[in-house]
Amino acid sequence: MFSKSTRRARFATIGVLAVAALGLSACSGGGSGTPTVDADTIDSSLASSIDDAVASAMKQSGSTEAIVGVWGKDGAEYVRGYGSDKISGNSPIRAAQAAQPVMCALLMDMAGSGKPTLDREISKDLTRQVGIDGVTYGELCTMTSGIADFKANFTDIFTNNPTRVWPEQELIAQGLVDSPKADPDVQPGFRQSDTNAALLSRVLRVKTGEETQQLLSDHVFGKAGMGSSYFPDPDDDTLSGSAMTGLTYPSSGGKPVCDAGVVKVPKVSPSMLAGAGGTVTTVSDLKNFYTHYFDGTFGGKKMASVTTETIPTKKVEEGKDGQAATPDPNERMWAFGMEKQGPLYGRAGAMTGTLTTAFHDPDSGYTVIVALNNSSAGAAFVKSLGFEIAALSANAGIAPDMTWSVEDQAAALKKGAICQ
Repeated sequence: MFSKSTRRARFATIGVLAVAALGLSACSGGGSGTPTVDADTIDSSLASSIDDAVASAMKQSGSTEAIVGVWGKDGAEYVRGYGSDKISGNSPIRAAQAAQPVMCALLMDMAGSGKPTLDREISKDLTRQVGIDGVTYGELCTMTSGIADFKANFTDIFTNNPTRVWPEQELIAQGLVDSPKADPDVQPGFRQSDTNAALLSRVLRVKTGEETQQLLSDHVFGKAGMGSSYFPDPDDDTLSGSAMTGLTYPSSGGKPVCDAGVVKVPKVSPSMLAGAGGTVTTVSDLKNFYTHYFDGTFGGKKMASVTTETIPTKKVEEGKDGQAATPDPNERMWAFGMEKQGPLYGRAGAMTGTLTTAFHDPDSGYTVIVALNNSSAGAAFVKSLGFEIAALSANAGIAPDMTWSVEDQAAALKKGAICQ
């Protein structure tokens, strides 16, 4: 059992050793490397366990900075930055796909008044766009449009040329040209694709005549108390001085080139994800968003009921009696705008220089959000870290029971480690 001051000193030492091993500075701007604690009302043993998990994941991913936010039962709260004294829960982050559901929240808020309805075909409003016949607004959030993801052919460019400004139409066109493409392991009708959110951003902008920035500000950020969040212009590639210093390994064939060494990426164009993940936010703002997403804030109670409806993401096999096999309780499902696994709804995302995961249980209010400053390990890596912290939280009694263990996620993190 450690005191808070002892924990801070212990983690600072771990962080310095990890950074020294990478041959990198612990912070930019002359910070001391001492983590900033914004809130700590959890048991000291849980805090120490979270610190240890983050320290290990930082080393495994080549990260030198991180931000964690945990909110649980009975006012339990743990929000802090790691690796630099400038990093805190108020530091801006490029949340990537972890903030992608803001686009579906925008749709829900507009659909609550019937403009548009979820079953309206988007071709009625994007009259000059080919390849979208029969696709409805709602299908862009349930991932049942059949439209392919645009990122597969752009991974190396996103990593190696992060300041390039991407026309939204180029991303959408890339997704459409690859559609439809069946996957035998995926449930028929389901296809996870960032093109859906980019297309949703475009069609709502065309339909209303308002910019995405203003639409999100009016319908989402303001209503959810996200006072530090914004949707940047495509060429707005720089965050404030309190942001984490983005890192990445150069990429070739979609994989990190470890021998090339870590590269700093202080500037990143949000246009590489457009409406699929361009939002700049903070861990506290993301917590507010996920809390409001399920309670009727966006479009009223009718729309709130849509958020928890789920469909399988993997092909459902038939049992011996011809009925669908009993689903695995740990199976990943898809809800409206986000995935569901165990009791948690949320997303994990990657944008050059940042990994972010955000998951929330609407029944208990438990929320875990994590950001790392090296993007090379990918979204699945930071999701496993978030799930490890969720399992630690469940063991400590501040979160509902998870359908996975701490050991499960620690093993996944070890498997996902890069350049070790």
